[in-house]
Amino acid sequence: MKATAVASPSDVDRVLDTASAIVLDDGFESASMREIAARARITEGELLQLFASPGELFVGLVNREYRGIFRAVIDHIERDPQGGKLSRIYRHTIGAVHERPLARALYLTDPSALNSIMRGAYGFDFMPRLGIGDGFIDRMKKVGMVRHDVDSPSLSAVITTVAAGTALTAPHEELDQLVNGLVMLLERSVDTDAVDTGPGKAAFIEYATGPSGLR
Repeated sequence: MKATAVASPSDVDRVLDTASAIVLDDGFESASMREIAARARITEGELLQLFASPGELFVGLVNREYRGIFRAVIDHIERDPQGGKLSRIYRHTIGAVHERPLARALYLTDPSALNSIMRGAYGFDFMPRLGIGDGFIDRMKKVGMVRHDVDSPSLSAVITTVAAGTALTAPHEELDQLVNGLVMLLERSVDTDAVDTGPGKAAFIEYATGPSGLR
């Protein structure tokens, strides 16, 4: 969904910044159109010219957050000599979420709010995630980054379960240990010993930016 034609990028970003601050300070339920307009110092009518409904506004907010996450992930992966391996992709993806306060809040402290936003926009069955699907794991096998004897659906299920459990139990102090533990398991049992990880980097970028990827 897009803002109306009268909106300028600076107007949209200012409103989204305001909505983000409210979510971080007071929680998702406090981010009403009235409150957002008041804190952004515009009228509700002006806000509705930018976003026709609360759903449109929050989808815009989450989509902007997704774009920021994946710019960070891709940057980290490209800079990392081993960035094309599955263990490194997982580490950089989780790291990118934690670098962004709003993403961290939505994924780790209030995942129900994120589900509510995305289900309202895309239908009841839509489940937003930063997971690693079995199709991507199969692709990583083809480019030599993942061992061929790894069962892709089972591995995807384990990673998804760990990510979901981390979100449900957040916030907690041992998150780094959980991430490091899974990364270590991936390094030892899933990654190949490939020296050139460029094919894995390319596979991830294609997956993350494609129409059926993680955007």
